Amino acid sequence: MTIRLNPADLSQTRSDLGLTIGTSNGNVIAADATGLPAINGSQVTALNASNLGSGTVPTARLGSGTASGTTFLAGDQTYKAVAAGLNHITTVTASDVASIDINSTLTDTYNAYLVTLHNLVPASNNVEMQALFSSDNGSSYITSNYQYVYKSFYLGPSGDGNTESTGNSYLSLANSCNSTAADGGTVGQIFIYSPTDTTYRTSYLWDFNSRMGDGSNYRQRITGAGVVGSNTDNDAFQIKYSSGNVASGTVRVYGITNS
Repeated sequence: MTIRLNPADLSQTRSDLGLTIGTSNGNVIAADATGLPAINGSQVTALNASNLGSGTVPTARLGSGTASGTTFLAGDQTYKAVAAGLNHITTVTASDVASIDINSTLTDTYNAYLVTLHNLVPASNNVEMQALFSSDNGSSYITSNYQYVYKSFYLGPSGDGNTESTGNSYLSLANSCNSTAADGGTVGQIFIYSPTDTTYRTSYLWDFNSRMGDGSNYRQRITGAGVVGSNTDNDAFQIKYSSGNVASGTVRVYGITNS
């Protein structure tokens, strides 16, 4: 079959065998392209993407790099990894234990960590929540020179209060914690900074909402800050109470992506 094309007037398109055209001049219903030379796509400069009715564009044609479930195509036409702000490391759920031990968690991977507390409840009423850091992955804990201060805003007759120390044997996080689980215990977050960098002392900030068990005040909002009193490489920490076990609650640790 021979096809003759008149670019000036496609209505004149014809073939020796009588090519079928559509109801409008120039609409070719079907044609056998066997034997035609390959089409150079670089010459197709005015193709309207809205006319692509089906099919997919191969990944290799979209950009450079590796396409996967953890990458995205950036504006510079390269695939990049998604940098999450928070990276979950571990979750520990307490059930009548002496302490919540967070080992093998603090490393050089992150400069800062977020620790969240979900409904931590002591087995004994009206006790103090405490924390200790470790430089040997929990084999032993630092028990000297913790420096901290926190402000308690009481819902009750006592007004506000300060708790502070320039060299305690533990980090005090909250006082007068209530042992009634239905009241919610203690919730909040702790930020830990530079725990493994011995150039700096490990610093921490925390913010809690805690049900009180002193029989006078109902609840307290706690905002605190402090440092470990020596330049140690701290890779673990624990949370416990001044007396009795941790009855229930969950602690989650996240690494904050270095930017």
